[in-house]
Amino acid sequence: MRKKQLYAVILAGVVAAGSVPGTAFAAQQDSVQTAAETIDNESAAGSEVPSEPAETPETPSEPTETPEVPPETPSEPTETPTETPAEPTETPSEPNGDAQPVPETTVTPEVTAAPESSASLIPGEPVETNMGVSVNLIQADGSIKPVYYATLQDAVNAALEYYQAEDHDKSKAVVVEITKQFSLSETVRIENGKINIVAAADVSIGRIDPQDPNKVLDGDMFVVTGKDSELQLSAKNGGRLTLSGENGSDGAELSSGSLVRVENGGSFGISDNVILSGNTTSAEGAAIDSKGGSVVLKGGTITGNSGTKGAVYSNADIAVQGTVTIKDNTGANLYLDGEAAAVVTDALTNSSVSLTASAAADQKVVIKAGSKADGTAVSADEFKAAAEQFAYDTEDYSIVLGADGLTAVLKQEQTAATPTPTPTTDPSFLTYQSKTLKWVDHNTATAVMSTTRDCKWYYYFVDAGTSAENIKRQYNANNAKNEAKANTKFTVKAEKIPEKETWLVVAAKPTTGSAQLRVLKLNNNSRPAAPVTPTVTTRAPRKYQVTESKITGLENPLKFFPRKFYDFQVVGAGQNDKDPVSNDERWIPLYWSMSVNGTKNNSWRIGSQEKGIREAATYPLYVFFRKQTYNGKEWIDTDVVEYMKTSFSSAEITDEEWNAYIDEYNNEHPDDGLNYDGTGAGSVADLTPTEAPSSQDTGSSERNPADTADNTPLGSMSALAALSLLAGGYVIVRKRKKEEI
Repeated sequence: MRKKQLYAVILAGVVAAGSVPGTAFAAQQDSVQTAAETIDNESAAGSEVPSEPAETPETPSEPTETPEVPPETPSEPTETPTETPAEPTETPSEPNGDAQPVPETTVTPEVTAAPESSASLIPGEPVETNMGVSVNLIQADGSIKPVYYATLQDAVNAALEYYQAEDHDKSKAVVVEITKQFSLSETVRIENGKINIVAAADVSIGRIDPQDPNKVLDGDMFVVTGKDSELQLSAKNGGRLTLSGENGSDGAELSSGSLVRVENGGSFGISDNVILSGNTTSAEGAAIDSKGGSVVLKGGTITGNSGTKGAVYSNADIAVQGTVTIKDNTGANLYLDGEAAAVVTDALTNSSVSLTASAAADQKVVIKAGSKADGTAVSADEFKAAAEQFAYDTEDYSIVLGADGLTAVLKQEQTAATPTPTPTTDPSFLTYQSKTLKWVDHNTATAVMSTTRDCKWYYYFVDAGTSAENIKRQYNANNAKNEAKANTKFTVKAEKIPEKETWLVVAAKPTTGSAQLRVLKLNNNSRPAAPVTPTVTTRAPRKYQVTESKITGLENPLKFFPRKFYDFQVVGAGQNDKDPVSNDERWIPLYWSMSVNGTKNNSWRIGSQEKGIREAATYPLYVFFRKQTYNGKEWIDTDVVEYMKTSFSSAEITDEEWNAYIDEYNNEHPDDGLNYDGTGAGSVADLTPTEAPSSQDTGSSERNPADTADNTPLGSMSALAALSLLAGGYVIVRKRKKEEI
């Protein structure tokens, strides 16, 4: 029987760690109370300053506004390269597990012209057309060919099959690359495998079927289960990956699932330019719900989510490093259950993480120093800087450095000085109804009061910390015009609340006798976000010529040895502008070519696969861009595609350099050597954008982390399971053909 080997290019790495799950704390925490006095003191009467426990206003259930998802980077048809790799001789078999491929009708990508043979798509099997999701394969001759799939589920299932191949290194994750928007019709399960989903453009994965807005995935979007299972989300080429839980109901309906659920020792991680947002759910963790799993945040933004416990729920330690943002979620942001803590595994820069700890108490450890990728410990100075980028979700605690300098603990805040009421013989008649103080919106809060006497009432605001005497001094009986009957309840609707920390004072004057005051503290940490007011500007729209774009990495002559590749970077004119206004323009890179009508290459690296170029020469390079315009809300593609011409140079390669390179390459690749002696000169036609066969063959001194999956693993953590998140290196995986009988 004959067998043909197919090779999958994979980016991966390993993080060594252990896991100590925290004790689950099942009770739902009430909002933390902050009061001027306790209710027990309410017997004091007369012109008294209130003795009610002022509760933290509850945040409305509506989620904060989801960050706007930028439009996807247009995808151009990719022509067949000069050396066309052989087609794979078999398709991946149907995967085991719960994740099933879905019909192609759930996907609406813009596609390139398809050959007739791919007109009828078979769910789960590869297709010949680029539909926005692929797994790259290396053929036996070393050439590279992406294998495309109709849906994200199909690609993930195929990647799991590659991972589960008998001779695959189980520490390596298989990369699934996406370039277009996708919606999920059912939960994608990652089980018995390690997958890295990489966005090569600005794309999103959602739960609403674009062909039928009424068709929404209600449960978890992704589930990672089992100790040998791992999901990574990352981006490259300046792209951004958004995992969105929006269900089209504007928060009126809860979903029942999380964006990502992690369980049974599974591992989940995100990197920079990954956003988890827009999920309003009955699950404990809206964005990430981790019970007995590992979470590694190497950058990323988690915002605009609402879960019963928070945006991120974990009962085990989670790892953080890089630039991490977890804020502006409804309720808790990061909820650490039991003894779980955030573990700093490297420098934390420009981060903003707000957290809540279950069973919060003074001196409870919530942040710890961990180990870096190279095994060295995070230093005391690095940890101190990291701890300063954390905050507590409510005003009852602050986070301070522990005595050892390598932990951060909770510090219980002292309440403001309790106003002392003026003794009086009048009995108390004005009572605050417990747990009724709520935020309605950014400017409004309500509270329910009760009275045992006929009275007239009003409210006013004082600065937090105002003394009892000053609170009484600001009372004005002439303002009490709202009537309340004896033995009734009435609702106070406080409007135009100041932006600063404020106390709400409810004052009531009975028909006879002295007025009574009640003070309720308004908690700005739970305050809903202010409505977004469109920025009014008179500046002229920004217009750019395509030639104002920037191309770097090709300034110096390059030595084009066989199978050596160089990254270069392209930034379109206006591509990184902030705060756009209507009619702004920008240029987005599409592809490059060696001539105006040549092969379209959308991988930003260049090299010679087989022959190399030994002579010094200069060649033209054409980079094509699409113009986009801003309509006041989002960037819109135009039909305008223009190119910018630049050039690059090859450097002369001497016989000694050539022979040394060939010898070294063949020693390192005995099964895939180079036989070309260099006597027949290669040409510019040999140059391709093909990925380098191994990590050492790339010639760039500063590699794109998205292309290489970052050469730095996250490092060991004593409290986390192993997670090979975002580590460098390529590995060859053999996919065997089924035996022919």
